Amino acid sequence: MRPRASAVLLVAAAAAGTAPAAHAADPLAALKSSCTLRHSTDRPARRAADYRICTAPVASFDGTPLDTTVTLPARVAPGARLPLVVFLHGFLNTKKEQLSETGVGNGADRGGEVYKTFHWNNVWFASRGYAVLDYTARGHDGSGGQIELASKDFEVRDTRRLTGLLADDPALHVDPGKVAVLGGSYGGGQAWLLLTTREDPRLQFGEWRSPQGRLVRLAAIVPSYTWTDLLYSLAPNGHQLSTGVDPAAAASPFGVGKLTLIDGFLATLGSKLTPEIAQWLARFNAGEPYDPGDPVVAEATRALTRDRSAFYQDDYFAALRSGRQRAVPVLAAQGWTDPIFPAIEPVRMYRRLRAARRDYPIELYLGDFEHLTALAKVPDLLYAHVLGNNLLDRALKGRGLRPRYDVRAAVTDCDPSRMGHIVRAPDWDALGPQRLYIELAGPQATASPLTDPRGADADPVARSTTRGRGCITTSAPVASGVAAWTVPVPYDFTLLGLPRLVLHFRSAAPDLELDTRLWDLAPDGTETLITRGAYRALRPNPGGEVADQELFGNAWRLRSGHSLRLEVTQVDAGYLRPDNFASAAVIDGARLELPGREG
Repeated sequence: MRPRASAVLLVAAAAAGTAPAAHAADPLAALKSSCTLRHSTDRPARRAADYRICTAPVASFDGTPLDTTVTLPARVAPGARLPLVVFLHGFLNTKKEQLSETGVGNGADRGGEVYKTFHWNNVWFASRGYAVLDYTARGHDGSGGQIELASKDFEVRDTRRLTGLLADDPALHVDPGKVAVLGGSYGGGQAWLLLTTREDPRLQFGEWRSPQGRLVRLAAIVPSYTWTDLLYSLAPNGHQLSTGVDPAAAASPFGVGKLTLIDGFLATLGSKLTPEIAQWLARFNAGEPYDPGDPVVAEATRALTRDRSAFYQDDYFAALRSGRQRAVPVLAAQGWTDPIFPAIEPVRMYRRLRAARRDYPIELYLGDFEHLTALAKVPDLLYAHVLGNNLLDRALKGRGLRPRYDVRAAVTDCDPSRMGHIVRAPDWDALGPQRLYIELAGPQATASPLTDPRGADADPVARSTTRGRGCITTSAPVASGVAAWTVPVPYDFTLLGLPRLVLHFRSAAPDLELDTRLWDLAPDGTETLITRGAYRALRPNPGGEVADQELFGNAWRLRSGHSLRLEVTQVDAGYLRPDNFASAAVIDGARLELPGREG
């Protein structure tokens, strides 16, 4: 039997009966007039739910039409207020990324992306008493405008505008004080920015006014597999450490560009990107020297950090430190094996939040997901979604257990059918409390340019295109001009975190990169990539220099009988852009420090 009509069911009828002038003035008129009642296709049928879904373009603050869908419970009691869940999709995707025809999110309509929607979609949340907003970002298919690359002045304002419009309309029952933003990849960077920026200095961060003046407040955010420093994600310089990052120095020197990734952006986006952004990316790929006096380099650095990265929002952290800023609960879910957004992205934010407020309510979960070669297993993401559901129920409804705000990690397992063991710790430092130290003797020589078949094997963009997801392996020999050490694993040890590598080297080059790959060498000769890193050395002392860096990180079980192979190369192409300057270096010695736990 279908449910009886309610206030929500009258939305379409009310819009249809409005006078023409009022209809034209209502920014949500087309959306409300499109509302239809649907029944989810969950199986067995007892899991199915009724819900109301409304879809139409809605004009943003500057008139740009955004393809918008609102999903509501089928029945809403008169006078009830619904907490609002906002989904922000990934780059070059659309609002359909989190739309589902089932509440569970595992229906045939989801295809190969079930992992994104399992207990984490519009029908799921609407059936549990939430209003849900999904919309396609500007410049993406179905919406107008150009891609501004998650700018706080455009994409972030779009979210504020749409949530404000929903809050202003009594027919939609949205509670403006209970808004949660869930963003993956491109959307995750925006979720962080909604927390750490504001348009009105009279308000707290994470608050904004609706078009009619209502106060809209973030109650929680769940940024997943995303950035907190967009520049570092695109071009890591290797100088940031998980022990703490100084925002004043974090962007210097300019990093090593992820070549095949940036090439892909430029090749596929065309006119969707604004000319300024296309110019920045093209300048990245033109390569060295990245002179700070170069106006394009300077503007790209400023725009990608201050305008598009939560880590650099100094005013927010100052307000938090002074006690003037309320703490909005956060669940950050990140992929150990993600070659675009590695683990340093949430960790640097975790450190800065906890430095500003020791008990900041943030929990971290790291697993084997999401981009390119990362496996993205359904149980792995479902674990994150369970944590997220608990956080939202508590923050927006006052129900359920209080989140522990701890750190959890799934150990990487190359078997796509098996999820790794979960390790839990009260904080980041306790996740990998022990250290395995490996001393590496020199001298060993490196050179650029060079040809390295192992670099092609280890390019996650090319590998994902030709083979799909999965651990990166190689059987190619170490190339001439690459420094390499092979060390037996002394005992069973689980890496949990970001390996720290201290290199002592000499070079007369004005600019060079030192790229690192760490492999697990099995007794049968198979090599599996554990993690990697990139480091730019600018004007090193020819008499000797130290490169202190951390690799991207992983949770990886090292087994006695296996060996570790560390490679240091000046060319890790095609993944990383080779330096324009031909150069040579001598590695006089190194020390590798692996955080983790014995066993």
